[in-house]
Parts: sequence; C-alpha cells; structure tokens
Amino acid sequence: MQPLLIKVNVPQKASFSINRYSYDDHFPGIWHFHEEYELTLIEKSSGSRMVGDHIERFSPGDLVFIGKNLPHTWRNDENKRKGISEALVIHFVEDFLGASFFSLPEMYKMKRLLERSARGLKIGAPVAKAVAGIMRSIEEADGAERVLKLLDVLKMLSETACLEELCSEGFTNSIHYTDSDRLKRVYEYIMNNFQEDVSLSRAALVANMSPTAFSRYFKSRTRKSYTQFVIELKIGYACKLLINEKMSVAEVCYQSGFQNLSNFNQQFKSITRLTPKKYQTLHAVK
Repeated sequence: MQPLLIKVNVPQKASFSINRYSYDDHFPGIWHFHEEYELTLIEKSSGSRMVGDHIERFSPGDLVFIGKNLPHTWRNDENKRKGISEALVIHFVEDFLGASFFSLPEMYKMKRLLERSARGLKIGAPVAKAVAGIMRSIEEADGAERVLKLLDVLKMLSETACLEELCSEGFTNSIHYTDSDRLKRVYEYIMNNFQEDVSLSRAALVANMSPTAFSRYFKSRTRKSYTQFVIELKIGYACKLLINEKMSVAEVCYQSGFQNLSNFNQQFKSITRLTPKKYQTLHAVK
C-alpha cells in the first residue's frame, strides 16, 4: 500500500503545532507521511504501531519521534475498538527556528537526533515520562515559552541513551556517513549491490582489508556483524516491496537478493516477527 502524503496544518503566528487528537472509537489508521518531524505521545488506547518496516504493540505512555517523510500509522485491534483513543502530537519542520539553527556548533547533538529520526525513535522510560510532562505543559504555554519548552524536549532526547531506532536502514536508505571514507565506500557498495552477491570477502576487497580484519572493523563501527547488516538491509527492502508493489512473496524474495524462499521466510520472521504474507496483509488497505 502506498503511503499517503499529507499536509500538517500549523496555526498562524506559530512556528510549530501541538494537537490533542481524540476519537470516540479508534485511530484512523491511515498509512501516511509528511515533511514535518513528529513527536507522538499515546494518552489512551492500544494496538499496533507501524513505522516504516517496523511493527510493534503500543499502549498508553508510548512515545515515538518520527523523522520527515517516514511512513507511519497507529491501528487499534479490531476487537478492542471501544472507548476513547487519544494522542498528543507535536509537528515541526526542520527550519522552524531558521534555516541554519540546527547547523550551529552548539546544536550538534540535536542535529544528530534529527538525522537518527529518519528511522523512527522509540523513547524509553523514564525519559518518556519526563518528556510527556513537558509536552502537556506546552499545550498550556504561549509565546516564547512554547519554543523554549520544545527545545527542552529536543535537548533531553538528544542527550539520552534511551532511544531505540525502529525501522531498518534498508527501508529508509538513511545511512549517515559519520565514519571514515573506508566505511562510506563499503556502505555504498552494499547499497548498490545488495540484490546480488555482496559476500564478506567482496566487501573486504572494497575496504582494502583482509576478511578477518574487515569483519572485526565492521562490527566495531556498526555494532553488528556484516552478515546481519546485509540481511537486515535486504529484509528492509523486502518490506518496502511488500507494501508498495503488487508482488507475490516469491517475487519479493528474489528481488530482495535472496536465492531461497524458505531462507527468506525464516529471516523475515526472525527480524519482523511476522511472515512476509502476514506483514503484507497488515499493510493492506482496509
């Protein structure tokens, strides 16, 4: 299913928006994206949250930071569509404080936070609880106080280790080259050739290292093995095909660089906790 591009309305004489969305039954569940960054706090309701190729349960207190143009939605369970569903949501564009604000040297950590949000970030407790409190206070604030409180939120998020990246690099192609030219060459090689043979030995040649040394080097920089990185990239790409293209599971398997359907199904389920068919069904138009 193709995500829907929507326009977020920011009030006149305001640099960003904060809205409390309340529904008598359930969230609309529209698979969508927009150019604004989004911070969403679930106040009431439960169900499944989808951010890119990541699917996870949500409940009251769930807090996520979503980067610009990253597809996402919240869907309630069919058998639990009763009572109030409510979320508090902040939207802002990257230049809401000026074109170069986040490029200031003092804003480096916040700039990095915005970059990481390209994969969606789940905020863990107790930081989520503290941020939720500030978000609720922004609802009542006006003038410069609103902006200062939002900066407090961004500062808190940029300095915490309680952030979990949600969707895969394969879905967003959002790899940021913060390491050496060597790692950049390897990333580019993988991204351009992952549908073919991108064995560790071939990647080691690109890095001009022995396979053993390259394996240690890659894991020290990415915190995962080369093999796992490639598999996650392929599965992320497969998720995008399952959502956006009218392909069978077998076609997606081979388009994603897998040569064996059984192995594809096994790897897909180990990462997403769903079969490819079930994943495709969950993203289907209802």
